[in-house]
Amino acid sequence: MTPEDPVLDRFREALSAGRLDLPRCTACGALVWYPRARCPHCMSESLEWEALSGSGTVHSCTVNRRGQGKYAGADPFVIAYVELAEGPRVLSRVDGTTHIGMPVRLTHGLDDEGQVRLTFERDPDVKESS
Repeated sequence: MTPEDPVLDRFREALSAGRLDLPRCTACGALVWYPRARCPHCMSESLEWEALSGSGTVHSCTVNRRGQGKYAGADPFVIAYVELAEGPRVLSRVDGTTHIGMPVRLTHGLDDEGQVRLTFERDPDVKESS
């Protein structure tokens, strides 16, 4: 059983509702990734939750062909750093063929066991720049 953490509980609650919410520091304005109770930039505890768009761009990616644990034997899957439209870069999984610069959107935030597993897919509503 995982220990109680009100910040992560709030983060998971938003993900289970299909939203990507992050705390923003009211002292310095920084968006806090990975969610925590204190701003890692200025150490302030003055944070307010903000709903993000769930959109981003693939910053870097790799194809994993050898999963471990529950991913053992799974088809190859893409792991990528996605730069969110609001700024932070998050490590995630991207479904489908992926390339750097591809616009993506969040499709899932939690796995079947309630653990945070951000998953993105190509965003068909955004045209890629040349």
